[in-house]
Amino acid sequence: MATSGSVDFSVTRNNIIYEALELIGVYDPSETPTPTDIVSCARTLNMMIKAWQAENIGLWLNKELVLFQSYQGYSYDIGPSGDQCCLVSDYVKTEISTAAASGAASIEVDSITGLTNADIIGIELDDKTLQWTTISGAPLGTTVTLSDVLTDAAAIDNHVYSYTTIANRPLDIIEARIRYPSGTENPITIISRIEYMELSDKTTAGIANSIFFDPQRTDVNIKIWPACNDVQYVIPFTGKMPVEDFDASTDNPDFPQEWFMALAYNLATMIAPKFGKKNVSDISNLALYYKMNASTFDEEHTSVFFSLRR
Repeated sequence: MATSGSVDFSVTRNNIIYEALELIGVYDPSETPTPTDIVSCARTLNMMIKAWQAENIGLWLNKELVLFQSYQGYSYDIGPSGDQCCLVSDYVKTEISTAAASGAASIEVDSITGLTNADIIGIELDDKTLQWTTISGAPLGTTVTLSDVLTDAAAIDNHVYSYTTIANRPLDIIEARIRYPSGTENPITIISRIEYMELSDKTTAGIANSIFFDPQRTDVNIKIWPACNDVQYVIPFTGKMPVEDFDASTDNPDFPQEWFMALAYNLATMIAPKFGKKNVSDISNLALYYKMNASTFDEEHTSVFFSLRR
């Protein structure tokens, strides 16, 4: 028996919409929905997947990020207009190889691997701060040209960080760590608002051991305690990221294949009243079934420990 050998089946936004419309009997496969109906269904589809975010769906949405601390900083915004934070996969670290003077327009680094024109770059200065600017032109050899001149000197072995895209707003923080200059890490405790507010001196400087996550609309805010006393200590963390929007008709879902049926059936249930279809209980039951199946499959494997009490 011959099989296809492929496992890359996917659908587009409009495939999901067409499937939902066929399920409620509004269109058959030989017909093309009107542009107005497509726009209406696409809006409902996006609203539906955003609502699902509140149910904490999606292990695939757990992403590894890294927050770059500022000297004596303790409050950071994370999101499109926030502070310096990116996906770990987008993060490059190197070090100054030749001391640079204040006012220098370029720096010499140990390696330019992963450094690209227009990338965001942070240089550790001798005044203990990180100066953030962008890379101007493609790095050559070990030389990186900066869009802004250095505001202080940078000694040999000072850290240099670079990334391309600032992180989106995470929905939550799953766990966090402090990464030492040596590369080793220790866990950071996630604390509540009350626990953070009860700290007597929030500006005390040291090595971070606690983090408070404060969800906001555009950028989330996190509080680190103690405040940063060394910008060579970065904070990697696991963030629950938003589901990507369906913007174009050809967009693929930001979901694994196991969720495709749940998307179509749940959208059918959502849009049925728009088209005067009120008796869709069978579709609604299947929508719940497919969503529960996908949600159950999408669970993390964890250890379970039992203890005996006397």
